[in-house]
Amino acid sequence: MICIKKFLIMYIKMPKQDKKVIRYKVIKRNIKYSRLEVKDGLVYVILPKYLTIDHKTLFKKYSNWINKKLNVFNEIKKISENLSLFNHENFKELVLEMIEQYSNLLKEKPTSVSFRWMKRRWGSCQSSNRIIFNKFLKFLPKKLIEYVVIHEMCHLKIKNHKKEFWLLVKKFCPDFAEREKLLAAYKIKLKLSKAYLQKYAH
Repeated sequence: MICIKKFLIMYIKMPKQDKKVIRYKVIKRNIKYSRLEVKDGLVYVILPKYLTIDHKTLFKKYSNWINKKLNVFNEIKKISENLSLFNHENFKELVLEMIEQYSNLLKEKPTSVSFRWMKRRWGSCQSSNRIIFNKFLKFLPKKLIEYVVIHEMCHLKIKNHKKEFWLLVKKFCPDFAEREKLLAAYKIKLKLSKAYLQKYAH
């Protein structure tokens, strides 16, 4: 359970050499150990439910890691500013054709394929080998749609994200790291394009 009372945006100055003020949220959960996460340019301080911690000490200790994550986010955000949105009317047919193509290459087939609007994931492959694709993919270029298909199809063989999985993905998509970055950029682009989505998201 998340303690909503602690879920407030706060600000903290980083060590003097960084000269930055960053935004962060404190979340209390039923966990054993503290951890930091950086999402959408916001730092999440996730703490055990009954633990009180000095945020200044925590941020000072992990300042290099935090700065690295924020720099990556800022880079991706900058990329998003120059991206164009698409509207593939034949999106489902396009995905099904790609699935057939990679089914022949991987010698694997999903038990079923479905589409839905999802906030966090571009796609998912369940333990039953059912694959679900995010309908927001219709607004992305074909090469990114293809990458998501490859990613989920590879999960038919390997259900985790360990080295063996990425080697398999790389076999079909050598530039997968670059496409992952573009997917992150498009996620930002979509969040800032509500008017466009309201017109074409159906």
